[in-house]
Amino acid sequence: MSIEEQRAYDQWLQQARPFLEAKQWGEAMKGVPTLTLDPAQPLPLTRPLAECTVAIVTSAGLTAPGQPPMDGPHIEGDYTIRLLDTSLPTQSLSTWHTHFDVASAQEDFNIVYPIDRLKELAAEGVIGRVAAHGVSFMGYFTNVFRMRDEVAPQVVGALKADRVDAALLVPV
Repeated sequence: MSIEEQRAYDQWLQQARPFLEAKQWGEAMKGVPTLTLDPAQPLPLTRPLAECTVAIVTSAGLTAPGQPPMDGPHIEGDYTIRLLDTSLPTQSLSTWHTHFDVASAQEDFNIVYPIDRLKELAAEGVIGRVAAHGVSFMGYFTNVFRMRDEVAPQVVGALKADRVDAALLVPV
């Protein structure tokens, strides 16, 4: 994060803090520093989808047993990721997100992490295989610069480590 970005964020946070603490999200997010990004340039697959390893990346704030909870209530959000072993049953997962109604997700985590559907696609031969890990992070954050500089590189690194060819992005 550049000095200018840090300065703009710190100034916004000072003004927004009372609204964030009061959970007045609309008012709090007025004037939040943003990024100007070029549109994503998807790359063509290097092999047929039926031969590709596919991962899921979700912003539902999920954790697996034994992993520390995500800090959903933190005023600025949580800038960490969790790797989810795709062999685990979805019922073993937990969500720590505090910025959306998680009731439906807790009933069926496939709503926010459709791993069972992805496994079905692999069984049908539509995709080659499911990656060893899914990736989860918090979809609530106030600092876009930290998302760009910390979270996104962690996600990309995890996908590269699993030799993923394609990812299904599930924003919540």
